[in-house]
Amino acid sequence: MLDNRKFIVKKNTKSIKKKNTNLPLTNFLSFDKLIYHPEKLAGFKIDKNVFPLTATISLGNYCNHGCLWCSTAYWRQDDSNSIDFPKLTKWLKKAKIRGLKGVGYVGNGEPLAYKKFSDLVKYVGRLNLDQGVFTNGFLIDRYHNQLLDNFTYVRISLDAGSDKIHSELHDVPIHHFKKIIKNLELLIKNRKNNSPTIGVQYATHQRNFDDLKNCAKICKDIGVDYLSVKPVFDRGSVHEKIEKNTLTKLQIDDEVKNIRELENANFKIFFREHQFESENVGYNVLPYDRCYAGYFGINVYENGDITGCGPHHINVGTLDTNFDELEKKIVKLSKSLDLKNCPAGCRFHPMNRLLHKLKNPDNQRKSEHINMI
Repeated sequence: MLDNRKFIVKKNTKSIKKKNTNLPLTNFLSFDKLIYHPEKLAGFKIDKNVFPLTATISLGNYCNHGCLWCSTAYWRQDDSNSIDFPKLTKWLKKAKIRGLKGVGYVGNGEPLAYKKFSDLVKYVGRLNLDQGVFTNGFLIDRYHNQLLDNFTYVRISLDAGSDKIHSELHDVPIHHFKKIIKNLELLIKNRKNNSPTIGVQYATHQRNFDDLKNCAKICKDIGVDYLSVKPVFDRGSVHEKIEKNTLTKLQIDDEVKNIRELENANFKIFFREHQFESENVGYNVLPYDRCYAGYFGINVYENGDITGCGPHHINVGTLDTNFDELEKKIVKLSKSLDLKNCPAGCRFHPMNRLLHKLKNPDNQRKSEHINMI
């Protein structure tokens, strides 16, 4: 029998060093964060407590960039739509009481181009909801202080490691790239306690494949927290404004191994491996039979529509819909959604796979030793 007594060491207070608070980054893009919401994990099994934790909001469909693979790159300011500010704020106030915990500004256009963005950030801040934004980065300087003071994360869609490639793929003047990098540098320089988290996304295509390592080097040099590598999907304006992505899984695997040499405790490479696999074959391999995405996050669009699944764009209500009715429609969608029609590389695949295992533990009882803690 192991005698633990011989391993007991008397504390020497003189030699105790201050704890290192600069811990390695976790994967913000994974669904491990579900462990912080046990009430949701208990509820989804019986289709209860389904009001989402996060609302992803499209503030408008105008964008100052025209990414060649984007399906909403046609709108310009004179003919774009923006979300109804009074209606949205009223909805958010009620949603907070119902259980909403975070708001992500993503969607069809550039969130920082929304004319009432500043007012919205202040309002959501008073509600004490977490905020995050996915932006092309060009307008960050407009809201520099607000982003620093109110946001959990700022993620930039860069997709290039040089001004030439960025200009070509985002369909913008060549000076945009340098301004975006400067915006990032200032944001990182002025943040406190590494907050907000600053990440860069790289949608990979044969046209920007050779720029990936340079982008990773720039990100590391200026202090970006992570680089997320994903594929350009075969949808949107692909085939119309840009040719289909022909990168193979083997090609991207080798390059990711190459850029991982740049990783350290403060800079990480997050690789959306399952998305590349699915994109190569054109479909998902799904071990689950239900999608629970709407139980954890919904999409609110600039016209007020609410969907429980972004890729399918199936409406479950509007900003005027009663919350009881909204929850019923979210459950109905989860039960009726035909997963054969899901697009390849859906970002909720890892979450649904995890939830399926939680709901069906006996399937993993022996293979994963689940009762042998």
